[in-house]
Amino acid sequence: MRLSRNQAKPTHTVPVLRKAIHVLAAVAQGNGAVTTKSLATTLKISPTTCYRILQSFVAEGWLRSGANGTFELSFGLVPLLRPLLRHELLIETVRNPLAQLAKTTGLTAKLTVRQVDDAVTIHSASSPKGTAITSRVGSVVSLAIGSSGATFLAALGEDEVARILEDAPAEVWRHQKREDVLRRVRECRRQGCCFDSGSYQPHINTLSAPLHGREREFVGVVTVLGFPQDFDPAVRPAIIRELKFTAGGCTQLIAGQSNASAA
Repeated sequence: MRLSRNQAKPTHTVPVLRKAIHVLAAVAQGNGAVTTKSLATTLKISPTTCYRILQSFVAEGWLRSGANGTFELSFGLVPLLRPLLRHELLIETVRNPLAQLAKTTGLTAKLTVRQVDDAVTIHSASSPKGTAITSRVGSVVSLAIGSSGATFLAALGEDEVARILEDAPAEVWRHQKREDVLRRVRECRRQGCCFDSGSYQPHINTLSAPLHGREREFVGVVTVLGFPQDFDPAVRPAIIRELKFTAGGCTQLIAGQSNASAA
């Protein structure tokens, strides 16, 4: 049995925008063989709406029309994808160390990056245990939540930390208080890592450490997740050592990758 950190799906959406997203996704998967008619039939939307969506994407340079009325992705999408491509390179750089960390500790290990006031999971290495906490790639939580959020906050100035906590959604404070967040931030600044004993959900404990690039810029956070008993005080120091060792090794790999890219 594996317990996952899930989030409720948004309820306030724009139907036509969701149709447009489905059209773009279908074109991406169609390898240049999709037409207005085939998309309208497959996605169950009117041909007129489908046509207008496709032409809008063509006008923006996101799609290009081909022979026989087909459509395919255009290089006009590249500027939008650059941040994702950087994240993909980061994932490939730390993939093996995170897998080894999960194997050594018996805990799920994940990589998160910051997006404005949130932490987003972009990679996860599952625990080898049959019963474990898992982390869904793509999950988004406020920086006011958990050890990963506190690790991001620890790199910021006090005014920015105060603003983020002030703007945090109400559910952030369901299992914690403001001082709990600030305590984790101080812990990370002092020790280079921090522990959270259930600010997201009481049965989920986490431990996080930062990753840096060649110029010591903050690029992400490595976190291990488990049940409270997984972080028993008797074994926590060993987990901290493994986490910090992995974070340090990943930082060296990231710096090396940056040097190779610059060359």
